[in-house]
Amino acid sequence: MATLTADSKITSRKISVIIMTLNEEELIEGLMMVLRGVSDIEIIVSDGGSIDRTCRVAGKYTDKIIRGTRGRGVQLNAGAAQATGDILWFLHVDSIPPDNFKYHILETLEKPGVAGGAFTLEIDSDLSSLRLITRVVELRSMISGIPYGDQGIFVKRELFEKVNGFKNIPLMEDIDFGRRLKREGKIAIIRPKIKTCARAWERDGALKTTLRNWAYVTLFFMGYSPQKLYERYYRKNLYLTMQRDVIKQRKNRPG
Repeated sequence: MATLTADSKITSRKISVIIMTLNEEELIEGLMMVLRGVSDIEIIVSDGGSIDRTCRVAGKYTDKIIRGTRGRGVQLNAGAAQATGDILWFLHVDSIPPDNFKYHILETLEKPGVAGGAFTLEIDSDLSSLRLITRVVELRSMISGIPYGDQGIFVKRELFEKVNGFKNIPLMEDIDFGRRLKREGKIAIIRPKIKTCARAWERDGALKTTLRNWAYVTLFFMGYSPQKLYERYYRKNLYLTMQRDVIKQRKNRPG
C-alpha cells in the first residue's frame, strides 16, 4: 500500500463552505464565482428567508441551498448539519477569500494542537482610518485568539460537533463559539487576508462602528444578554436609518 505524503494527506480532506444569507442578491454572485473556481469544495447557502433574488442567483453555483429560520446561529448550524465535509468553513457573504485559501485552511488544520482558524481581516476600502482599524482588529484577534465571524472561521468537523456548534443567539455567536472552541485547542489566525465589505463602517462611521463593536464584545464577556445587545443594536440602527431617510426626503423637496 502506498504511503501518503504530507501534501496528499492535506488534499484528501474535504472543505464544506457554509454561507448564511438574507437578501444579498447584490453580493452573492461575486463570492460564488470565486469559490466555484476552486475544485473539490462543497458550497452550501443557508438562507434566512430572502425575498429578493439571492437564492435564485446562488442556485447557479451552490451544491445545496437551505431555506430556514432567520438567525445567525440557526442558519450556520443548519448549513453544518447538511455538510458532508470533514472541515467546516463559515464564510460571510460580503467577504472575498485570499488566493489559495483551500491550501491555507487544510495546511493550518494539519498543525498539532490547532482546533480551528481564521484569516487576517482586511476592510475593502482606501480610507486611511479603515486601514488603521484593520490593523487594530488584527492585533485584537492575535491577542485574544478569538476571531470575528467575518474573518472566515474554519474548524474540524469533529470539534465543531464536540462543542455543540453555534448557540442560538442573535448576536455574538462568533465570539461565543470561539471562546468554547479555544478550550479544545488553538485557533490560528493566519496571515493571508480575507477582504470584507466596508459598507457598515462607511455607513455608520469608522470610529463609531469600531467602538460600538468593542463595547458590545466587552458587555458580552461581562455577561450581558446577547438578546438585549441585539435589540439595542438593531433598534438604534433602525432609528438612525429612519433619521437619514427623513433628512434625505427634506433635502429633495422642491422649493
